[in-house]
Amino acid sequence: MKQLIIILIIFFFKVSVSFASIENKIIVNIGNQIITSYELKNRIKTILVLNNKELNQENVNRTKSQALSFLINYKLKKEEIIKYKITANDQLVSNHLNNIASNYNTDEKGLKTIFKSNGINYELFLDGIQIEFSWQQLIFNFYQDKINVNEKEIDEELNEIVTQQKKAEEYNLAEIEIILGSNADNEKKIKEIKDQINKNGFKNTAIKYSSSLTALEGGSLGWIASQALSNIILERVKQMKPGDISEPIFQAETATFIKLLDKRKISFSDINLKKMKSQIISQKKNELLNLYSNSYLSKIKNATLIKYNEQ
Repeated sequence: MKQLIIILIIFFFKVSVSFASIENKIIVNIGNQIITSYELKNRIKTILVLNNKELNQENVNRTKSQALSFLINYKLKKEEIIKYKITANDQLVSNHLNNIASNYNTDEKGLKTIFKSNGINYELFLDGIQIEFSWQQLIFNFYQDKINVNEKEIDEELNEIVTQQKKAEEYNLAEIEIILGSNADNEKKIKEIKDQINKNGFKNTAIKYSSSLTALEGGSLGWIASQALSNIILERVKQMKPGDISEPIFQAETATFIKLLDKRKISFSDINLKKMKSQIISQKKNELLNLYSNSYLSKIKNATLIKYNEQ
């Protein structure tokens, strides 16, 4: 009897280990790091739940490649963060989480409850956000000397608005940013984004596919003064009507789709020049940071052996 119990214990132990290896196996090797099937499933569920999409096989298949792309970038960024010992700003992380939570009429605590009730690992989600903010700090540390904005030009432009009593224009925008690769892959990515926008809407597509930090907020950029936009984006936006979506705007290693949600004129008497100047400087610096960020990420990705295992 004792021998039978021992045999049964060994049998169940082997079954348990075997089951674990099936359920949580290594699917990608990235240099010295790995992505497991558990991480991929967790990311897919995160995207679908926050996107209010049903957890079915069709939606899982559609989301899988983007979830995997996110995890690869996340692992590459995390290795650099650890290497350079960068820590995320807790307040920025908390503000971002509350912004996401507000989309579901709750707070950070309520967001945790949503994750728990859907069987999603909140800590992995949180770590992804912390790594993103740490990555932004890392890029700023590397390139801060190159992120220069000509404040004199901004002052002259704002003064002209006031002295000539011009009306400033603001745009309520949303974005979908994708990182480019080979030409063949780029065409496929862009077609897929357009198809998804037509089928699921801009906001849902941004949540699923955008590489920007605005992704989980549906790509929302909020109200931006025309003076804060780069010339290439402003020229596109000026020709658009509310509800229009631009063709992809190519910059360095990215392609960006812009949606014009709304626009408005602001009388010079209503303009808070100090606030507007701050917004313009912030927007222009963010554009430069994004360019350097995508360039640096592409550089380390090209230098890293990425091996996909059979799934």
